[in-house]
Amino acid sequence: MLPMAPKLVAALVVSTVCAAPVLAADIYWADPIGTDFAYVYPAETLGDPIEAGDVQSFAQMPHLRIQGRIEAGDAAKVEAMLWEEKPNWNADMFKDIVVSFDSEGGDFYEGLAMADAISKLAVTTFVGPGDSCLSSCAIAFLGGSAIVMRGIPSWPSRYLHVEGLLGFHAPFSEIPQAIQIPRGTALTGELTQQMAQSFYGQAQAAINEIARRMSEWQISPDFVFEMLTKGSYEGDTRPIEDRFILVDSYIGATQLKAKVLTSALTYPAEITGVGAGAVCSFLVRANTGRSAPLGIAFPVERLRRSDSAAGDTSTGASAKFARGRFPEVVSERSTVTTARRLVPGTDPEAFYTEGSLSGMGPIQCSVYRGEDGRWYARTFNENIHFPDADGTYVHGRGADLIKVRVLDFEQGYPVNRYLLLGPSGSWLHAPILDAAFLDRMPAWAEDIKGASFDCAGELDPAAAVICAFPALADADGRLGALYSAARAKRGDTVLEEQRAWVRDRNRVCRANGVDLEDDFLRWNLALCLMDMTGKRNQALAQQLQ
Repeated sequence: MLPMAPKLVAALVVSTVCAAPVLAADIYWADPIGTDFAYVYPAETLGDPIEAGDVQSFAQMPHLRIQGRIEAGDAAKVEAMLWEEKPNWNADMFKDIVVSFDSEGGDFYEGLAMADAISKLAVTTFVGPGDSCLSSCAIAFLGGSAIVMRGIPSWPSRYLHVEGLLGFHAPFSEIPQAIQIPRGTALTGELTQQMAQSFYGQAQAAINEIARRMSEWQISPDFVFEMLTKGSYEGDTRPIEDRFILVDSYIGATQLKAKVLTSALTYPAEITGVGAGAVCSFLVRANTGRSAPLGIAFPVERLRRSDSAAGDTSTGASAKFARGRFPEVVSERSTVTTARRLVPGTDPEAFYTEGSLSGMGPIQCSVYRGEDGRWYARTFNENIHFPDADGTYVHGRGADLIKVRVLDFEQGYPVNRYLLLGPSGSWLHAPILDAAFLDRMPAWAEDIKGASFDCAGELDPAAAVICAFPALADADGRLGALYSAARAKRGDTVLEEQRAWVRDRNRVCRANGVDLEDDFLRWNLALCLMDMTGKRNQALAQQLQ
């Protein structure tokens, strides 16, 4: 925090002498939210299980709307209006009310007071499509809760639409001014020190206020720490994703106990090996709360072949296959024990990968087409998917003991387009494509820029995506140069290897089948092409050493 001091102190000076009066938020009873929404991800609940695709409706709830900058007095107004709908707590505690937000923030402590009022009256919060809820508004959002049973604490009731914007940052720029400084006052060392001490005293107080509510809000300490280290200041002109922690991933939403909604949930007709691997990682995270490095998944057809490109570094090659089209669990007996594992089905277009979950051993995953034509994913780990279980997994100790339902316990879990992002992928921003294995390239290849072909010409789907991502275009340019150098050195052997690699790339990435009009599918294709191209470049570079 200390490096931010000059910037923040300067902002504090400005706020004390130049701030113009602003209007408080517009708070009013609006028409009910008549549109039904679909769940993007399975949602944690005390009642019946909520699956992706299930419908959430606010149509029967009174709807309080908060728009504009949050200023002193707004929290009291919100509380008074909510009491109008819940005048008798004993009779009205289960009455559902939804508060929707569209605010860039405002007074930090007023946002805290608003969260307290919303939480005290057990009211649902919602950031809908096209709305923004930033800074102190995001703090108020955390008050969303519901009473599910007399005598037990309230349960988080927070909803975020994928086309809404929910963003947090350290509250340092929104604390009340520490001292009044007349215009023209010289900033002496003594005065600056006094300002800094006052500022950091208030900053610590703000941190304490958030920490005190963490348990009540049921939010992750990791998220709080990240929020408190994400600084902003008055007049900040950086892109919004640089100033705020945007809640734009499955992990981010679960850290806040927020349920993610969309106007329509779609299911892809085709996916890539990267998308399949991301879905597998999502299932592991959703089932266990932990991450497993499963990586890219490869088509079952590839696992049966021995003509993969030289230098291939893929993992997860199963030696066994199911008797039918779909994956199944088989037993492998040794002299000591019997182990069970998931093996892929016979469908050559299905995907398969393996990995290891720390402390829990091997885990396998297969992504395949169901009888209805949709893609499904199924994972297996003996400690989670054990025989005679009821489809739940228990982890933790003592007060931290958690019982979760295993999503794919009896059959595969349907793959929607958002699952292709994995547990941490953003639905708002394209992934960053890093230069794969650049440190292993010959010096003469490191500076190659642009694709190996003319991006101005007529392009097939793979070429169009390569040209759309500069880092991927650079990797393709290096691929062309490395291939030419390797072929000059080793002749037609390299040609045959390259042809095998192209076949592999096309099977894994499915460029001709992916809907490039869908952002997530296009991003998946770019990641897949980058992964395959990077590994091929690495293999060619090794041949040239």
